[in-house]
Amino acid sequence: MNYIFHYDIAAILICIIVGGLFFSKKHIPSQSNRLFLCIGALIITASLFDVISVYSLNHIEVFPMWLNYIINQIYFFSFNCTYVIYFIYLLLITERHKGRYGKIMKKINTVVLIFITVAIAITPWAKTIFYFENNEYKHGFLHTILYAVAFIMLAGCIFTVLTSRRKINNMHLITTCTIAIISIVAIMIQLIWNELLLVNFVASLLFFMLFHSLQNPDDYLDKELDIFNIKAFLREITKRADKKKEFTVLAFEIEGLQFVDQLMGVESSNELLATVVKDCTKGLKGDMYHLEGPRFAYIFDKNSKDAEEHADWLKWRFVTAFHVNRVAVNLTMRMCTVDFPEVAESSEEILNAISSGLDEAKEENSYDVVVTTRESTEKHQRSAIISHILKSAVRNKSFEVYFQPIYSIDDKAFSAAEALVRLRDEELGFIPPDEFIPIAEQNGLILEVGDIVFHKVCEFLQSADAKDLGIRYVEVNLSMVQCLQEDLHKHLKSIMDRYGIPYNMIDFEVTETFSAVDNKILVNNMDRLIDSGCTFAVDDYGTGYSNTDYLIELPFELVKLDKSVVWAATDNEKAMKVLEHTAAMIKSLGLKIVAEGVETFEQALMLRSVGCDFLQGYYFSKPIPPAEYVEFMRNAEQCIKEKLTDRLAMLS
Repeated sequence: MNYIFHYDIAAILICIIVGGLFFSKKHIPSQSNRLFLCIGALIITASLFDVISVYSLNHIEVFPMWLNYIINQIYFFSFNCTYVIYFIYLLLITERHKGRYGKIMKKINTVVLIFITVAIAITPWAKTIFYFENNEYKHGFLHTILYAVAFIMLAGCIFTVLTSRRKINNMHLITTCTIAIISIVAIMIQLIWNELLLVNFVASLLFFMLFHSLQNPDDYLDKELDIFNIKAFLREITKRADKKKEFTVLAFEIEGLQFVDQLMGVESSNELLATVVKDCTKGLKGDMYHLEGPRFAYIFDKNSKDAEEHADWLKWRFVTAFHVNRVAVNLTMRMCTVDFPEVAESSEEILNAISSGLDEAKEENSYDVVVTTRESTEKHQRSAIISHILKSAVRNKSFEVYFQPIYSIDDKAFSAAEALVRLRDEELGFIPPDEFIPIAEQNGLILEVGDIVFHKVCEFLQSADAKDLGIRYVEVNLSMVQCLQEDLHKHLKSIMDRYGIPYNMIDFEVTETFSAVDNKILVNNMDRLIDSGCTFAVDDYGTGYSNTDYLIELPFELVKLDKSVVWAATDNEKAMKVLEHTAAMIKSLGLKIVAEGVETFEQALMLRSVGCDFLQGYYFSKPIPPAEYVEFMRNAEQCIKEKLTDRLAMLS
């Protein structure tokens, strides 16, 4: 018979070209890659032995009969295994190799492989697939069944991808279905025209399609830097996690590229980054992954010394300047390690842990490796959640403002109050201000938060008929970011004007941390607001930032002693002396004192004795919602009688 075997030769060439393209690029040593290469090897084997079988059948008198059997057996085995391996490959790509479906398919594949192997192996004796009679090649009674098995495998491929649409994109879906359908058509054509050896050629073309769709190495490469990308990183750690294999991720972030970008341009910045990556790939072993921006990572087996050695090399390299356009550039690097599964148990948790560790390294200005812990990661995740909650609260203006009464010793009344912002979430519940305010400052939301709080304070003072309640003024906290806005005084006065609030009813609090910044803008804002009738208080005095010059230079009227100063003086004689001298110094400057953290009658008595003008604390009332505060003020005289007057009378 005159077989047309030229298609087989073309199939071999196509598979060799695809293999060359595959190995010319970086590729992940994964099971799917091994199966992909196995498919190519099986197509080459089937094509090669198909050609050899044509020659041997045309010269059957020259080749021993046993050799003809072996040649044809190898062809049929490699041809049918191609579609079985392709089916297994698709199960892996679509992640259907897991779970109940995967177990069932594994059993079916095992049965099919056993059937193929046995049917082909016993052919010389049972004439199952083919046999020779009078030196003529003939089909056995299972010949058609063997092709039917290929049909079943291809049909299984179509079913698998159609039921896995969430795992693959439309391009992959179309490609895999096309491969299966064209292969079925090619097999049917060859069954009808036996002399047209078309099947392997079609398989090689589909192998080429597979390379450029499902298996394209470019999907896992950063083409500009010629290293693996974050997709490859996630795939590698998922593979290791599935195998329950412990590993360590060493991640690092490069600082200074943005400066180069601004100074020399984007091209120079990209060139510098490429130089850094090239030096790392030359100086270090193992695969380097580009996560995002200037962040990179390596993956090591747990308890190996590679992570430590890589970290030491990186520290050594970044001490030396890099060069771009003949200009020496010094870059800074932050590093952290993440252990699986102690710190993170999934790809998402690992990425979160990396962000947590690198952020911690930047916050601590550390040049050593930060060992990420589960606690620090959870803290980082909580910060991210709170940041999201803050954005929602700003958008919906859902912050609450509570008021804490302040007792005036001279007025013998609760003539002042401090406005305190509160944030609640359905899942996290109450979020303390000292937790969410720093986050609001970091992500740039503090201006909006401050605006919302001040609007709500003014709205309350307008609606509560404050003067009738005996409220002379309310203290409102200002953040550092607010105070550094040049037009802050105009903005705050416009809000007060909108609600018709007298300027002298607002006392603005700022913390002593402002002594560390250029306070020209702050002074200007203070002067403008004070000229209008507002007052200012320095908050948290005595917490470690105490600066007498600050009290002298800035036009404060009030000083708020931090609760830590009050509490320390309660049981410590030396702390009491410090409190007495501090209070005397403040009074000598002509300033009034508000003592925070008053929790007992004895503390109130002590603070009055050292010259404090105002008392604030849980002894009188915790911060309460507006409605409760109004009710408290209506019964203020009774509170003063119970807490102070009656007890003072008993002492006298």
